[in-house]
Amino acid sequence: MSDTLPRFIAIEGSSYSDQSFPVIAAWSLANNDIKDVIITPEENWEDEDARLSDLNIEEYQLTQMGHPAWEILRELNNDLEGETVYCTNAPIIERWLEFMASAFNDELNFEIESVYELFPDRVPEEFDDQLRECADLLLMSQDKSDEQVRLLQETWIRLNQQ
Repeated sequence: MSDTLPRFIAIEGSSYSDQSFPVIAAWSLANNDIKDVIITPEENWEDEDARLSDLNIEEYQLTQMGHPAWEILRELNNDLEGETVYCTNAPIIERWLEFMASAFNDELNFEIESVYELFPDRVPEEFDDQLRECADLLLMSQDKSDEQVRLLQETWIRLNQQ
């Protein structure tokens, strides 16, 4: 088996409403390390259903600890150029990434696919079960983007060793 894992991404949003925007993102790099960032929302990004407290982040942290969305978009494109990047909740992740790209009249130079595409011969429930088992064993949360990326990596390794 190769030492290089597929690339993974996870994003936490302000909510799941149609007005939601990305708040925290994490993605794996070519060397399998994980990069995670807080995204400072643009002034015109408004979400009446925002649930920042559910993300354990305060609004002031977005501006003080966050990075401008255009900078994150540039970083994503640099790190993931030409790659297929896998995630859970692909439609939502893709919507948030496209939202960021369109805010700056830019495009994504990588593709988003569902993590289930990595295992076409397995049912999604089998992957989900392995993901939950990894989360339990490693005491990690699937709700935190950086931990979710690590769990996706660990689950991929487990399923490829079977």
